[in-house]
Amino acid sequence: MKSMYHAWDKYAYAHGKITSVVALVLALLFVSLSGFAQGSQGTIQGGVFDQTGGALVGAKVAIVDTARGATRNLVTDDAGQYSAPALNAGTYTVRAEANGFSALEHKDVQVQVGQNIRVDLTLSPGTQTQTITVTEEIPAIDATSSTLGGAVSNQAILSLPLNGRNFFRLLELRPGIVTQPGSSTASSSSNGRRLGADVLLVEGITQFDMATSNNLINGAGKGAGGDASNVLPLDAVQEFNTQQNPPAEYGWRDGSVVNVGVKSGTNNLHGSAYAFGRYAKKTDAANYFTGIVTPSEMEQFGATAGGRILKDKLFWFGAFEGLRVSVGSPSPFVFASDLPGLGSGLSMVDACTTVGRQNVNPLSAQLAGLPANSCVPLPATSSFENVFPYNATQTTSFNPAPVSKQPLNNGLGKLDYNLNDKNHISFFYYDSRSVSHSGGAVQPYWTTTGTSVTREYAGAWTFTPNSAWVNDVRMGWAGALGDSEPGDFNRLPFQPYPAGYGFNTGVTNPAYGGFPNITFTSGIANLGVGGRTGRRGPQGQFNLRDTISYLHGNHAFKFGVEHIWMKFDDNSTQNTWGTIPSPI
Repeated sequence: MKSMYHAWDKYAYAHGKITSVVALVLALLFVSLSGFAQGSQGTIQGGVFDQTGGALVGAKVAIVDTARGATRNLVTDDAGQYSAPALNAGTYTVRAEANGFSALEHKDVQVQVGQNIRVDLTLSPGTQTQTITVTEEIPAIDATSSTLGGAVSNQAILSLPLNGRNFFRLLELRPGIVTQPGSSTASSSSNGRRLGADVLLVEGITQFDMATSNNLINGAGKGAGGDASNVLPLDAVQEFNTQQNPPAEYGWRDGSVVNVGVKSGTNNLHGSAYAFGRYAKKTDAANYFTGIVTPSEMEQFGATAGGRILKDKLFWFGAFEGLRVSVGSPSPFVFASDLPGLGSGLSMVDACTTVGRQNVNPLSAQLAGLPANSCVPLPATSSFENVFPYNATQTTSFNPAPVSKQPLNNGLGKLDYNLNDKNHISFFYYDSRSVSHSGGAVQPYWTTTGTSVTREYAGAWTFTPNSAWVNDVRMGWAGALGDSEPGDFNRLPFQPYPAGYGFNTGVTNPAYGGFPNITFTSGIANLGVGGRTGRRGPQGQFNLRDTISYLHGNHAFKFGVEHIWMKFDDNSTQNTWGTIPSPI
């Protein structure tokens, strides 16, 4: 593996870009047919024998996709072996026939994502017009590979309760994998390795967030709130598979490899629709300290559908999921009261009277909303400035109940085309857009708005020229763009109120404008923006992988080439407006 990294600073802010990462994997794997596991797909392999255990050379084997009618026709080699890699997850029928023997069918063979299934068939003497059907279950233990892990089935994904409908939370169903409690990113740790060391592949395309070491899809992007900044619709996930000691072809990180397969259309129209909701005012008790119900509303809804365009040939599948979240903060801020009588440590009026109005700095009086020759603050208006929240109560506990919101829309589409029994082509597109509004600021015009756009384009071509060779080509782009800005970032402080704040901080670029972060040592809440801001992206990876599988007797050879081009731009505007510590 070779990697090249170039980084430079631009205008004194981090602006890194990985220009090229190239991985060349030439691995000749002498393992008993176990090297054919491929990403988000699976493999059926085995041998055809007579009743004495002798190998039947040249026997015809048909691998039939039950839901789509596609058939892969194979011929056993000199060792009586066959292998069908790069199969979409689903249910298959395996049929074998040879001259002088009755045909044998093994039905309901379940192929899971990233799984090798061995189906050996023993033929009995008879005529080819006779067909024997076998319905016994395939052994649950995979004896063809030393890889640890396994698949989480579609039935488990849809049946188990899952808060947030983030499939990453189901990784803990696999032994040795844990997620960080309370984390919004659903980062996983495999067998004691650090968080963020796993690799996520969706339809065979890698998903790296270069800034957070997390995933692009189902990860927490810049400015994200709630569970994740984007969500792969759960009803669109066919299965996902984890590998904890993966083959050499997966060498990007030392954690687990998580392969996700997306559903495909079938000959029969199928789909689903769902909606979930929560309305705190109807279900929750009041907060003990505030006496009110903390606002919390959630609506999660979506639908999936799939079907055929041409029977047994061309199929489509689509999914959409929307999320509407609104959560209030029960935590109060500490601000001086604007009423007299509480003492100079608690009341703005008493503090001003104690030092004398004539001794109050004009800028401080302006920001605190003190009129000329008066110690009684006034609330802000369109023509009168007061950056402190107007607290006309007898307590310093100020609870404006700021609300965080995150509208989120996720959609995907997939096409599968069985050109013939030797060629299968698929295309996949995913698009997610979210806008989050952080309610952590004491003034609404300091609310941070985060936008996130995540996309994946992927295409795959599986070519099976004969029973010995399979070539699988995959290419695609997975990328994201995130932006997190305060509501007043384009206000220059030196401009008169309300266009600015009426004092000069030295900032003249509107991109770095906004109220400076003023901190107090006396426990009073900060003024200004407290969250991280900036623009992250565009970032992502272009992935090109060509994998060739060759079957020769009892051995499988697998070799190929992979090229990943990574791009990462990161421009932070954190504290570009300045930080001012107050002596009080």
